[in-house]
Amino acid sequence: MNIKILPILLIFLLLAGCGGISVIPRPDSSGQINSEEMSITQTNEGVTVTARVMDLEVRPYQMDQNICSFMVLVKNEREQKIYLPAERFILTDAQGNQYNPVSPVKIREIVAERDPYLIPYPYVGYYYEGDAEQARVRNAFNSEVTYFPTKNPQNITLEALPDGKVSGQKQISGLIYFLADLRTMEGFTLEGSAVLAKGVKSSDFIFPFSVVKK
Repeated sequence: MNIKILPILLIFLLLAGCGGISVIPRPDSSGQINSEEMSITQTNEGVTVTARVMDLEVRPYQMDQNICSFMVLVKNEREQKIYLPAERFILTDAQGNQYNPVSPVKIREIVAERDPYLIPYPYVGYYYEGDAEQARVRNAFNSEVTYFPTKNPQNITLEALPDGKVSGQKQISGLIYFLADLRTMEGFTLEGSAVLAKGVKSSDFIFPFSVVKK
């Protein structure tokens, strides 16, 4: 057995005995696994991409469809500019169902529709102090939540992956959003490819993850 995958297998066994749900890189990934960040890194044609799950649920309440997010880092080690926007990624679950990325603008619209007590940006806040307190208590029991109801909705756009244009020897990073519930899946794969030049794309970056449930 490859000694590099032993820590991942150990983490898998430990998590299987605990309550809740965790997402871990699959040991058979062809990329480099960081067991602390639970991320996978791959390099193809001078482009290095690192991916990990950021939020299992971006908004933990009043959502008809769950929003999840991935943190992606794109390093261009080439001399020429490359192009790798969020739109070039796709999420596929173990049953073969595919999910396309959702733009941060659309995510903001969805979130705004489900936040009836929020005053519109830039006057962000609650109409009633009682509503804010209830939200804080509700989120205190969910350590996976990144976007709290009191957080400026503008950050959903600011923290998203930029337009994907990466100059030579530069890098970009940010979040990619999907309307999908990772917690209901047995596993999933995030895939994407970079445009290296007009009509030329890189090999696919493939990031397989397992969903560990008790």
